[in-house]
Amino acid sequence: MTERELIKLEGTIRKKMDDIKKQRVTLKDSGIGGLMNSLKKVDEALYDRILPEYKKMAAESNIFK
Repeated sequence: MTERELIKLEGTIRKKMDDIKKQRVTLKDSGIGGLMNSLKKVDEALYDRILPEYKKMAAESNIFK
């Protein structure tokens, strides 16, 4: 995966996290889990940096509409 694709993947994940926080989409329907798994395979350091934000978002947000 190129640097550009990695940046795009990170942006997509952050966009989906924002959508989940604002309850535009549910956690399950967003497909963010698959994207996080892809990120872990490609760049584990970036994954480790995003994971705490992801967990905080999932815990704090009312993910059930």
